[in-house]
Amino acid sequence: MKAFSISVFLSVLLGGQAWAQFAPALGLPGSIGMDKDSSAFVAWATGIVLERGPMQIGVDSLGDAWVGNAEEGIGKAGSNGVVCLGDGGKATATFDTPISNGPGYDFAVFENSFDGQFLELAFVEVSSDGLNFVRFPCFSNSDTVSGTGTFGYTQTEKVHNLAGKYPVFYGTPFNLDDLNGTPLLDVNRITHVRVVDVIGTMNPAWASRDVTGRKVADPWPTPFPSGGFDLDAIGVIHQVPAGIAQHKQESNWKVFPQPAQDYIDVRSLRPESRPINYCIADLSGRIIQQAELPDDGRVILPQITTGVYMLQVRGASGQFNLPIVIGR
Repeated sequence: MKAFSISVFLSVLLGGQAWAQFAPALGLPGSIGMDKDSSAFVAWATGIVLERGPMQIGVDSLGDAWVGNAEEGIGKAGSNGVVCLGDGGKATATFDTPISNGPGYDFAVFENSFDGQFLELAFVEVSSDGLNFVRFPCFSNSDTVSGTGTFGYTQTEKVHNLAGKYPVFYGTPFNLDDLNGTPLLDVNRITHVRVVDVIGTMNPAWASRDVTGRKVADPWPTPFPSGGFDLDAIGVIHQVPAGIAQHKQESNWKVFPQPAQDYIDVRSLRPESRPINYCIADLSGRIIQQAELPDDGRVILPQITTGVYMLQVRGASGQFNLPIVIGR
């Protein structure tokens, strides 16, 4: 965690009287908004799977948001329109080459705020296998008593690690260092980025919450076909080198027997320096078991139900996610 989070947690402990300030609006010292034409961008999302949300959660008669289509969320920012997600809608982006964790920020998400004050926000999640998604730890210090009205403004410096902080043509960047060491995630090989619309209501039944459990204020209700986060593009700053990108992640390791009952043997096909750690989790990301891998590679399985689980192996050569089948 970076230093800003210490300030946030101290503020929480002090009863919220001295909320931390985050990166400010475009043009102010410390702003992190990234111009779409920045030479830092080396690639853009090439595919989108769209899951629309309703125009207004709780009012089914209005139907889902419908402005834009999945294709308008790919390519360079400002070149292809936008796709509107609706309340709680999701857009999952894929890339020709996986994103990697390099120095500083690794990718940026673009929205289309027309003035940098009317901000529609979204959570950002990443995955290295298309199954297990991890959300960036985000913070919102906006008013949770009155919330933000339909056309209300949000102060940029009150939100962190939420997409939509900056106006059209300027992306909000994300640093994979924030997620380094997370089980079932290889930050050096991100294949999917998911953007999830923040539902701005203060109604606890539907409210979105940040990493501290605090409600995230966002313009609401927005009962329009264009409601919710408007995804313009996702720009890549660091990506896996071409030769490595074509190498299958699982090829270094072998796990047997499959299906397993009481144990699995985890063997590397190449020499690996110690220590090597492993983690077993279910498909929701819940950790079942984690420890250092024994020298002989044999892992005694816990008493868990039959099904498919994910094994993550972490060593000097990187992190590797492998499915395992348990059948008793």
